[in-house]
Amino acid sequence: MLVLITVTSLLQAVVFPGTAQAQADRHRAGTFNMQGAPDRWQQGVYSAAKQVDVLALQEVPDAVPPDAELADGAYVHRLTTLAHGFTVERYRWVNCRPPGEPQSSPCIIYRVKTPTRRNRSLAIVVNQPTDAVRAVQVIPPQPVVPGGPVNNAAKPALGILLADGTWFYTLHAQNRPSRASQRNDVPNLISKISADAGSHWAAMGDFNRTPDSLDPLLADNPDLQIVRSGLFTYPVKSPKDEFDYMISNGVTDNQYTGFRLTYLDASDHYPVGFWTSAAPDGHEFRCDPIDAILKARRAACVPPKNPAIVSLGDSYISGEAGRWAGNADTGAHGSAWGTDRAADNCSKSEDECDHDLDTVYGPTSYAPGGTKCDRSDVAPINMTDTDGYPRVPPWRRFNLACSGATTNEITHPYADKGEDAQTNQLADIAKRYQVKMIVVSIGGNDLKFSDIVRSCVKRYVLRLAGCRGVWPDVDKDLVTVRQQVVTALRAVQQTMQTAGYQPKDYNLVVQSYPAPLPRSTDYRYKESGPRYSDGGCPFYDADTDWARQTLVGGLTRELRNAAATVGARFFDLGPAFEGHELCSNRADQASASDTLADPLPVQYAEWVRWIPYLLSSDLLWLSQGDQQEALHPNAYGQEALGECLSQLGGKLESGFGRPATDYTCRNTPVLGIDVEPTKLPTAVHTVG
Repeated sequence: MLVLITVTSLLQAVVFPGTAQAQADRHRAGTFNMQGAPDRWQQGVYSAAKQVDVLALQEVPDAVPPDAELADGAYVHRLTTLAHGFTVERYRWVNCRPPGEPQSSPCIIYRVKTPTRRNRSLAIVVNQPTDAVRAVQVIPPQPVVPGGPVNNAAKPALGILLADGTWFYTLHAQNRPSRASQRNDVPNLISKISADAGSHWAAMGDFNRTPDSLDPLLADNPDLQIVRSGLFTYPVKSPKDEFDYMISNGVTDNQYTGFRLTYLDASDHYPVGFWTSAAPDGHEFRCDPIDAILKARRAACVPPKNPAIVSLGDSYISGEAGRWAGNADTGAHGSAWGTDRAADNCSKSEDECDHDLDTVYGPTSYAPGGTKCDRSDVAPINMTDTDGYPRVPPWRRFNLACSGATTNEITHPYADKGEDAQTNQLADIAKRYQVKMIVVSIGGNDLKFSDIVRSCVKRYVLRLAGCRGVWPDVDKDLVTVRQQVVTALRAVQQTMQTAGYQPKDYNLVVQSYPAPLPRSTDYRYKESGPRYSDGGCPFYDADTDWARQTLVGGLTRELRNAAATVGARFFDLGPAFEGHELCSNRADQASASDTLADPLPVQYAEWVRWIPYLLSSDLLWLSQGDQQEALHPNAYGQEALGECLSQLGGKLESGFGRPATDYTCRNTPVLGIDVEPTKLPTAVHTVG
């Protein structure tokens, strides 16, 4: 018998044979946020897809698996364009298939790209031996308030209809405004799904709000229920929120429940699986289950403690200014001549673009709703490579640093940004992983470096006397900073000791700050108006040399002494940007011929973000970015610092367990980035 399924104009109408009764809990399902990384296909999705029939994916990268190919199905074409303009792609993923099935039975990937957002698509992987999907659907982005405007960050929901009449959806909700106010687009997305999908459906994904916050939705819709693990799923480095779960209509089995798949740590979200189980030992899989025993009681396991590396501290290691690949003296509406990595959905000329800060900073950006920690995708810890850390894949390189942090935020919560103490976050990681290195950048904010810079800049712009005399107590302040850094480092060591580590088990590295400005003799601009209006580097020559020698040099000295006091290694980054400092006569800005596809090459660019608008937000490059990015390593600078850390890792691996050696990273015209042991008098290390 044939049954005709009629759906709204948003659906593809199909004809399919009647089968078993529709019911979400007849299917093993799962959800996984891929964090936009192509390597998650093999490192996370493949493993999760083997355990379920239907796997909902969020933040899907633009690149599909290399062995995936567009292919028509019996009911759904390779490309299905729906009435509202969205196109659903159907891929045959050759080497992902149900266990025991032949090569001819691969997984099928259904994907819809999200408008204006790179690497933030939605997809569903179906892992069944037959062509089980009869139709596809896309729910357009929904407003937070019914009838209100649709936020540019809002995403659609992708649905598939299985042969038994059950709809499965994947969704990725907007970020909640705050922990106190979790209002987002979930209720309207669910309302639209419920209206279109009928009585048997399940929506899985990253809801960006806790299940308990949806109690009013459940009260108004008694047929709905939330299927959850009851465990925190985000962020992996220090889980504190349950964002990943299922909302379903038509579940009848009260033992259909959620499980956090803790053994899959390849993203910032843990995957969650949904199936029927009495769950005698909790709602978590800490080890990779064997397919044959997954449906039965799980065997006891001891999860491995895989190696990890961690960065702590402030904006110079969190990734502040990672949005920018160089500087460009042009407007803010477009790609800024190929330098704005947050630019997306650009016009052909790139004079007009949308700007998505999440592309660079994720939920930690300075955009409304972000934490302003500005942890970038190219932060130094993320740019380390497997040569330096061969056993540490990208998802086990944890960035706990936060822009604006002082030594106080190492050991205390950063309340203004909703961040727990960095040592508390470190403790969580140290329990679950084998931490091999902790690199710390701290002290600049304790010295009030940004206030000093701001005073120097404004005195230049207003043509007042230099700033050196405004800060007569810098030498005394530097000693205080050293003492504060020593206290913070000892707290880090105590955290590791409490977690069961001995000093020989890991490397504690204290890094200094790269000099952001050139020597006064190496400026590209004379000491006049264009130094600011064209170059974005408004500093007097004398202030510049003072900043390099007294501020950066003095802070380097005291950080080195602090490291020696606690027995940590010191990593001098002072000369790492040599020749690529802001306004250096050996570097240049981007020009109108540079684009996102063909940007200014790193070897010619400045590696430091310039000083943007100061006296008026309407002047000077039309307010590109944010002031807090100023004078920080840009994307190119962060990549260089990542190379510094990679080479340091190689040195430490080869000399692990030997007496402590300090290292210096410098940029040279011949070798480029090069790390070598620091050559200093022994007396430097005797300061207590």
